[in-house]
Amino acid sequence: MRLLLLVLSVVLVCSCGPAKWYDHEVAIPETGWHKDTVAVFNSNITKLDESCHLLIQVSNVDQYSYSNLWLFVDAVSPSGNVQRDTLECILANHEGKWFGDKTRDTYKSLHPYKLNVRFPEEGLYKYYLVQGMRDTVLTGVKSIGVQIIETK
Repeated sequence: MRLLLLVLSVVLVCSCGPAKWYDHEVAIPETGWHKDTVAVFNSNITKLDESCHLLIQVSNVDQYSYSNLWLFVDAVSPSGNVQRDTLECILANHEGKWFGDKTRDTYKSLHPYKLNVRFPEEGLYKYYLVQGMRDTVLTGVKSIGVQIIETK
């Protein structure tokens, strides 16, 4: 009986993280991420009275040549307003140790884009991400993603 209560407690604690409103990844071809290729994310927002965090998820391999990743982000609201941002994702420390969770040969890390924000209107928000590195074709990035999570 005690074992059952312990297991249930662990499950409840682990599942009580912030609610994800949106979580999607786009795979990058093994040939690389061309500077003109846009990763597109579409999120339907219905909750206006709650704040959230917008996060960028980067998956990279050991062979990625840099310790950071520059992104150009266009966020388009349902009414068509465009907000352009340049975002730097730090992927490794100054000694070259990768940040994030490792699965096989891939490191997956989350990076803040917008924190504690409230959406001003309901509807479809679109996010367009382009790699902003100097390489025409950037290799070593396996996927790029957007998460929108509720703040608690």
